[in-house]
Amino acid sequence: MTEYNDKRTPNSDNQTSNGQAVTDPTIKVTVNNAADDNPATLWLIDDDAALRMVLADTFEDAGLDVISFTQAQAAWTRLNDILQGSAEPLPDVILTDIRMPMMDGLSFSDWVHKHFPKLPIVIMTAHSDLTSAINSYQTGAFEYLPKPFDLDDAVATIYKAINHQPNMAVKSNTTEPDSATTTDKPADSNATFNTNTKSVRKVNSANKTNKINDDKAAVKTDTKAQSNPSGIIGQSQAMQTVFRAIGRLAHSPITVLITGESGTGKELVASALHQHSPRRQQPFIALNMAAIPHDLIESELFGHEKGAFTGATTTRQGRFEQADGGTLFLDEIGDMPFSTQTRLLRVLANGEFYRVGGQQPVKVDVRIIAATHQNLEELVKLGRFREDLFYRLNVIRLPLPPLRTRPEDIPALATYFMQRAAEQMNTAPKQLHPTALQIMQSFEWRGNVRQLENVCLWLTVMATGDTVMVDDLPPELLENLPSHLEAQPAHSLSSQDIPQNHGQPSPVHHSSDVSNWQQALATWAEQSLEQGETDILQVATPEFERILLTAALKHSGGKKIVAANLLGWGRNTLTRKLQQLDMS
Repeated sequence: MTEYNDKRTPNSDNQTSNGQAVTDPTIKVTVNNAADDNPATLWLIDDDAALRMVLADTFEDAGLDVISFTQAQAAWTRLNDILQGSAEPLPDVILTDIRMPMMDGLSFSDWVHKHFPKLPIVIMTAHSDLTSAINSYQTGAFEYLPKPFDLDDAVATIYKAINHQPNMAVKSNTTEPDSATTTDKPADSNATFNTNTKSVRKVNSANKTNKINDDKAAVKTDTKAQSNPSGIIGQSQAMQTVFRAIGRLAHSPITVLITGESGTGKELVASALHQHSPRRQQPFIALNMAAIPHDLIESELFGHEKGAFTGATTTRQGRFEQADGGTLFLDEIGDMPFSTQTRLLRVLANGEFYRVGGQQPVKVDVRIIAATHQNLEELVKLGRFREDLFYRLNVIRLPLPPLRTRPEDIPALATYFMQRAAEQMNTAPKQLHPTALQIMQSFEWRGNVRQLENVCLWLTVMATGDTVMVDDLPPELLENLPSHLEAQPAHSLSSQDIPQNHGQPSPVHHSSDVSNWQQALATWAEQSLEQGETDILQVATPEFERILLTAALKHSGGKKIVAANLLGWGRNTLTRKLQQLDMS
C-alpha cells in the first residue's frame, strides 16, 4: 500500500547516508553521479519580473545555470531552432508559469512533451485549483508547483527532475504549437530522465527567504463558484496535495481508497478522478454501502437472474455491469457485510462474478474507487473486514483533510456556497462580515464541508440584510467563541452597527486605553503639519510597521512564518521589512 504523499523530499547527491547535508563547497552534486563540472541548465519562464529575479537568484545559488525568458514564445523559438538542427544544447529542466501573453504555459508544455518527451517541465501557477493541477499533468508536466511555494521545495523539485532524466533525445522536426487547445494525453509523471554531462552544486538555502510573496509575484486566485466546476475548492497545502494526487491518479486504472471524515468530499474526489480519466465517457456509478439493507447488497452489486428469489420477476443488471468500462465508487466500504466482501474480492482479482442465482460468469472492466470514514485496519483486527480485501483495496490511499485543519479555505468555500445557495433561492448572494467569517474560521466543523454548506444555505434563508453579521450566525457557531472575539459583545456587531470606515471594520478593542489609536494618529498628523513638517507618511509608515511587526513576533514567540501569516504577508516580505527597519 502506498499513501499518497508529495511531501517526500528527494535524496540529493550532496547528502550523506544518514541524511545530513554536505556543506563543503568543493563537494558537488552530479546528475546521476556524472563526473562533469558543467552546471545543469534551467530555463525559467515567467512574465513577472520580480518573481523571475527571486527564482533566478535562488537557482543560481543552488548551482544551476539559469536562462530566463519573459514569455513561453521566446523559449519555444529556441527549442524550435534545436529541432531544426541548431547546435545549442537542450536545457536539463524547464520551469514555467501558466498564464502569460502570446503562449500559455500549458500549450508550451504540451508542445514540448510531444517533441522532447524526455525533457522535464515543472509548471507553477498562482491559480492553484484542481483544474490547473490536472491540466498540468495532462500536458506532460513532471511536477506542479502552486504559488506561493517554499523555495527549498522548488529547488528540491528541480533537483528531482534533473536526477530522473535518461538521455535526452529530439523526437521530430519542427511544428507550430497549438496555443488554443489543450491535450488529454496523460502525463508520465514517473518517467525517468538523464542528462549525461551535467552537474549540480547543492547549497544550503535555509538562510534564504522561504516563501514567494503572493502579493508581489503571484496573481490572485479567482474564488468564484463558476471557476470550480468540480466543486473541490482549496488553496491550503493539504488540498494542493489532494489536487496533485488527482492529477497523477486520474489516468491510471489503479484502485484508490479515499479516507476521511464524513463530509470531507470523498465522492467529489472520486467523481473528479473519473471525469479526468480515459473512462470519463463511460458511466460513473456511486453506491453507498451503509444505505442498502444487507440482504439486498449482493443483488444491488451483482444483479440477479429471473426467479433467483421471491419477487425476482426479471433478470436485473447489478451496479458492476452498469459501470462496465467506467468507474464504480463504493462509499462507506467498511459497512459492507462480511459475506459480500468475499464476492467482491473475486471481482477485484479477475473481473468476474456471478449474478445472484446465475450459472454463467459475467466479465466486466471496472475501475474501483472505495471510500470510508472508518479505520479499516482496526476493523480487520476486530474481524469485521477481510484482511485480503483490505490489501486489494488499499493500493493507493488518498486521505482527505478535515475542514478544521484548513481554515484558510473557509472564505473561498463560504463564498462558493453562498453564491450557490443564492442561485437556488433566486436571490442576491449575501456577504459575510469579516468578524462573522473569523468566527466561522475558528469553528470546529465536525460535519466538515457538508456542515459549512448547510450553514451557508441557512444564512441565505434566515439572515436579514445583505451582510451576514455575528448575531445572524446559527447558535452552534456562537456557543464557544474564541477569547479574542468574546471581548466584543455580539450585539455590538449587529446589522445596525456596520462600521463606517470606508467599508472596513474597526479593530476589535480589548481596553479603553487603546481603543482610540486612530484619533491619536490623527492628532499627531495635525500637530506635525502645524509644525511645518513634510513627508509625514514616510515618517509614520515605518513606525506603524515596526509596531505591528513587534506585536506579531511577540505573539508568535519569534516564529517568522507565523508572524507573517498574522500580518497577511509572505515570509520574504517580512524578512525584507525586518531588514529595512533594522530589526533583524
